[in-house]
Amino acid sequence: MAIEFSNVMAFAQTSPDLYTATKEYARNCSLERKGIASAFSAKSKEDMEDLINKEFAIELSEQVGYTSKKFGETKEAMRRYAGLTQVKEFANSIKDTMIDMILPEVLLSGALPFIAEIKTADLGDSIKFEIDNNQLFTVSKAGYKKRHTNIQKLYKTTETMVGENHEITIGADLFEILTGQANIAKDAMKSALSIEASMLYESYDAFKTAMNALTGNLVIANYSEPSLIKLCETVTAYNQGRKAVVIGTPVALKSILPANANYRYSLTDDYVKLGHVRTFNGYDVIPMEQVANYLSNDYSLKLDDTKIYVVSPASDKIVKIGVFGGTFTHVDGNYDSANKMVLSTTEKAWNTTVITNSVGGAVTSLS
Repeated sequence: MAIEFSNVMAFAQTSPDLYTATKEYARNCSLERKGIASAFSAKSKEDMEDLINKEFAIELSEQVGYTSKKFGETKEAMRRYAGLTQVKEFANSIKDTMIDMILPEVLLSGALPFIAEIKTADLGDSIKFEIDNNQLFTVSKAGYKKRHTNIQKLYKTTETMVGENHEITIGADLFEILTGQANIAKDAMKSALSIEASMLYESYDAFKTAMNALTGNLVIANYSEPSLIKLCETVTAYNQGRKAVVIGTPVALKSILPANANYRYSLTDDYVKLGHVRTFNGYDVIPMEQVANYLSNDYSLKLDDTKIYVVSPASDKIVKIGVFGGTFTHVDGNYDSANKMVLSTTEKAWNTTVITNSVGGAVTSLS
């Protein structure tokens, strides 16, 4: 699943150097988060950040039409340049596009792709999700001379989503970026990770609410090997044969073990190397990367370690995320905060809800 925002595609055509550097930086940051040794192997993180700062300054001067040298060669001249309204507006526009370059990299590297589908639209537009009817036609017995039986038609359901604005306000100083005291790449990455965390929180809360509402054979009160196999079969069958997978946090997935008490593990087994079995009776087992719950004050984690979920990623995703338009930043005046700090507010519109024709299942207790 690839995402590329329209403003980013346009920027890539006009500013390929900054685009390429930022995308490569984001890709390596994603590798670094996963603990992959090849991250920043070709060029150090610091060198890439310095390069992006340089490309950012070049792009800024090209869009503004002049550099700080118009005011002189001193840092005072740079500060005067950085304080100009026109310069700040262009700088914000470039930074916003950099955030939109990075956002797909972080969104698609975590747990979201297993439970959510992401669609994009322009700012102010709406997104329509057309949900096919998952039922089958009823087959009736009929005599050879009967022309037809009961007339049937299965209709699609259309759900409409509009964006909800979200904001991040931080203390920012363009002068520090232009003089190398701060890194625009770090700021853009931090903003993208913050948006990702918020989207993930909303998506997982929606997913958890839907799973908590399950009834009947789609929910298992206590884990056992036969009951989980049956749940996988049920989810697969009711998703028209699209094979189910088992998902959960690494802690939750450690509970998935063969019932045979005589089974032994070697040091080369998946359970020892990965912390969980890779397949469970023919069904893939996929870990959901745990995330910090930054809204808590006790260092708690967001994803539930006490439940296992069964979904069919090849079927319709349980959660839908709509991202509306590009990122937009505005700043206060230089002294609006009664000091020299400039408050920068970044806005991003998205929405998250459960819209699906897919069937999922849950194991609610692992003990």
